[in-house]
Amino acid sequence: MAKYNLDKIRNIGIIAHIDAGKTTVTERVLFYTGKEHRMGEVHEGTATMDYMEEEQERGITITSAATSTQWRDMTINIIDTPGHVDFTAEVERSLRVLDGAVGVFCGVAGVEAQSETVWRQASKYQVPRLAFVNKMDRIGADYFRAIASMAERLPGCNPVPIILPIGAEKDYRGVLDIVKMQAIFYDDQSQGADYRIEAIPEELVPLAEEWRAKLEETLAETSDALTEKFINEDEITFEEIVSALRQATIDRKVTPVFCGSALKNKGVQRLLDGVTAFLPSPREVTPPTALDLRSKGAKEIVLEPDPDKPFVGLAFKTIADKHGDLTFMRIYQGTLTPSMQLHNARTNKPERVGHVYVMHAASRETVKEAKAGMIVAVVGLKNAATGDTLCEKGQLVSLEPPTFPETVISMRIEPKTNDDRGKIADVLERISKEDPTFRYTIDEETGEMLIYGMGELHLEVVTHRMLRDFGVNANIGKPRVAYRQRLKGVAKARQTFERQMGGKSHYAEVEVEVEPVPGQGFVYEDRSVGTIPKVFLPSVQSGCEGAMTAGIGHGFELIDTKVTVLGGAFRDEDSTELAFSVCATQAVEAAAEMSGVSILEPIMRLEVTTPPEHLSAIIGDLNKRRAQVASIETTEVPNVIHADVPLGEVFGYASVVRGLSQGRGAYSMEPKEYAPVPDEMVEKIAWF
Repeated sequence: MAKYNLDKIRNIGIIAHIDAGKTTVTERVLFYTGKEHRMGEVHEGTATMDYMEEEQERGITITSAATSTQWRDMTINIIDTPGHVDFTAEVERSLRVLDGAVGVFCGVAGVEAQSETVWRQASKYQVPRLAFVNKMDRIGADYFRAIASMAERLPGCNPVPIILPIGAEKDYRGVLDIVKMQAIFYDDQSQGADYRIEAIPEELVPLAEEWRAKLEETLAETSDALTEKFINEDEITFEEIVSALRQATIDRKVTPVFCGSALKNKGVQRLLDGVTAFLPSPREVTPPTALDLRSKGAKEIVLEPDPDKPFVGLAFKTIADKHGDLTFMRIYQGTLTPSMQLHNARTNKPERVGHVYVMHAASRETVKEAKAGMIVAVVGLKNAATGDTLCEKGQLVSLEPPTFPETVISMRIEPKTNDDRGKIADVLERISKEDPTFRYTIDEETGEMLIYGMGELHLEVVTHRMLRDFGVNANIGKPRVAYRQRLKGVAKARQTFERQMGGKSHYAEVEVEVEPVPGQGFVYEDRSVGTIPKVFLPSVQSGCEGAMTAGIGHGFELIDTKVTVLGGAFRDEDSTELAFSVCATQAVEAAAEMSGVSILEPIMRLEVTTPPEHLSAIIGDLNKRRAQVASIETTEVPNVIHADVPLGEVFGYASVVRGLSQGRGAYSMEPKEYAPVPDEMVEKIAWF
């Protein structure tokens, strides 16, 4: 492991649309930096970063993988993230802890649907970015068209090319560096490890000078020091350009753009130079703030990347492992050592660290200490989950956790024997701890088990893991839409629960008021003012929360609901926690029925690419699926359709697109929002 130097650390993520070439770029980075002596290939199932069996079989990245490598005198910690929308949580939690990112774009398709999603996620966490236009050797590759699509479709991107391609498609052979004003040609015999630096070919000098002038003009707009020199037409030096470009990138005013072909081993070394030159060290990003849990008010403190200060770290990922669960952590302050005792800000309980590792995909390197700015994995934490803040007890603070989208699809699981039921529950709990976008419910009365996820592929991967990796014996149902319900208005209800069970009387009385609170989730307020003993109040709240999950009438989860407990009654001899929990559930259900509920369905943002001759057929099919076509791009081939469509209308849509386009069309989609189901469709919804 390299000697610790905070200024020479770069924590970056590789983000992109599926199949843009993220993992292939990462594999070349590992090869050129000497971390790996053989290039892994995604299409051969040998990529180092795609180490899961599911990833190797499918040829896609499913879970984010971390590694650390050296370039020049810099340490680069890399997280390779998935591109498929079903695994967007992996991107979300990775970007939460990173200082920079490289957005990879296809030189043919430019900005694609998931490119926009990951760009928004990076903007949410104020992450500076570089862009790498990949696949410049592919038929139809157009570097400048890809840059134009970035400027048009990515808010705040402001793409600034600093590398230009030499040739394109089958004639692509190298790059022009317009910062150093030189040409680079790569040696195919050495897999691109060797390259020649030459003067810019005479026929390309006008192009290089044109874009160099544009670069200087753009930087002059971001730097007062360069503005005067640009106006006076004074020469701007190499050092001044690098300095201004670095600061503008860190301030997220520009996005430097590189290009190459990772598969053909061209352009990646210049990208590495860009990562070290233009992306920030942990010291240069805006210092994170944390809520001070020791103070009574909402006081925030600024964390400093100082290894000598009290330890604070954020757990952003957990993985079940036979040697002990791995918890991935970004260290924001202090130093972490094996056997160190930490405090979990969420659970308010102590946690003891076992071993500390620097990860390289599936392999690990034990370290004796890890300092501020590093990304490591630890074993020994028993109750840590994604988003937990771990700190020394004297520095009791809480960092903002990453946020994740709502699940949109569900599936039934049925154990084959009673002995399998307990095992399935344990496995579901284990997977839900790893994956914050996976959840499950078990109906205590009927025993029905439902799992929820982000899409068909997400649940397919989860169930494959359950059956193969965990050895679960179960029957798996078909995917179905995860509908929701929302209250129509405000209503009150009072319920009394009185029953003999197990030779004991159980009594409770609860009055509640319910109201819709769009976008706020579940809100709970207690106004019972002594009419319910304090010992029973947690049971009342638990019962109210249970009513949200159980749903009303159709059984769909009730969302965006405020429940106010107005009062109740009890008996000293007969009142129990069970009685108050059940009574609260019944009171909420009764009030919700009085209010009435609307059924909501997930609406997906859909992007379909198709040759022009099949455009009308696909639009006609989308109209039958209740889709709202937002726009159609017909200026390029293939054409692109942007539409919003209910998820329930596009199950199995891949085969439909292929059939309508003679196998030449493709699509991608991501969740957009929940919207009311039209009245005429309510009766057609099957809940089984």
